[in-house]
Amino acid sequence: MIVHLMTSAEKIKDNITDLRRMVRVIHGQGHALAIDWIEPAYTRAVNGIQVAPADWQGIYKENMTAIAKSDVLIAETTLPSFGTGYQIAISMRSRKPTLILRRDNVENDMAVGIDEEYIKFQTYNEQTLEKIMVAFLEENDIATKDLRFNFSIDRKIYNYLRWTSFKTGDTKAEVVRKLIEREIDGNGL
Repeated sequence: MIVHLMTSAEKIKDNITDLRRMVRVIHGQGHALAIDWIEPAYTRAVNGIQVAPADWQGIYKENMTAIAKSDVLIAETTLPSFGTGYQIAISMRSRKPTLILRRDNVENDMAVGIDEEYIKFQTYNEQTLEKIMVAFLEENDIATKDLRFNFSIDRKIYNYLRWTSFKTGDTKAEVVRKLIEREIDGNGL
């Protein structure tokens, strides 16, 4: 699976030990990072190199691409960050399985109270971090879950899907899935 790991880059020096452990768990479970950004960001922070204002647009695009291509997302929210919160919101909108982590000895309200089936909120400590991550990754392994794919459609199909989605309250993907399931059932498969 492809995993997008997100957290505050601004305070990365304060959280590098846990972030490195998270990266090791992801790789140890046979998964890949959507963006391998932790060590480069840490090096910039240690050396006092600021991200130039012109680079923020590229960082934004890189993160949006990472969310789109990821199978799951993991957000470390011990140190609250607007950028991390925004990415969590995008992952919710995309209905991507997302694990929101926070150290258990830290009080903050970031992402608390989110009640979505794709979002899982967990507090962790040094002893529980790996277990929580492994359970989340195994639970959402694409070998045991629904798979996604992209396909191109013409305007007529798009308009039908948009209209049906509006009429039924289902997403366009749910409309297509129901049509295919009806076809499968009708053919006795």
